[in-house]
Amino acid sequence: MKRKGARHITLLAMLITISLMLSYVETFIPAIPIPGAKIGLPNVVTLIALFTLGFWEALSITVIRTTISAFLFSSVVSLFYAIAGGIVSLLVMFALKKLFEEKISFQAISITGAIMHNIAQLGVAMIILETPGLVSYLPWLIIIAIPAGIVVGMAAKYLLKYFKSTLIVKVDK
Repeated sequence: MKRKGARHITLLAMLITISLMLSYVETFIPAIPIPGAKIGLPNVVTLIALFTLGFWEALSITVIRTTISAFLFSSVVSLFYAIAGGIVSLLVMFALKKLFEEKISFQAISITGAIMHNIAQLGVAMIILETPGLVSYLPWLIIIAIPAGIVVGMAAKYLLKYFKSTLIVKVDK
């Protein structure tokens, strides 16, 4: 996509807004029995941005969305968890996309991103709470991340078809 000032900024603002709406919708989904565990619906937008706009735009969307979402729907403390999870997840998904190009599916990238998101958040929790025993949650978080990653990956792949028809973008997959 050619970066054309107002059009590009408008697209980024729309994607941030959609991801914020998905964050809000996620607050109504019953809690998963692990503290802080969520499906990760806003990551649909992150995946779409990563595959259509590129890393820096996906990073911008992730940082802005997690910051606004923390202030609107949770707490300032949750911002640390969300930023760590979002950035680590995005970095790993970007690396997988670059390293394996056509050899890896959306679902595999999404599942790996979900797992890395949980690992990063768990690391932050262990530091903030000074409780290394929280690592015992890791197997449960991985088990939760797998179906969540599948759902997010499938949704992103499905919606990406509509992005191709409505935007002038080069889609990698």
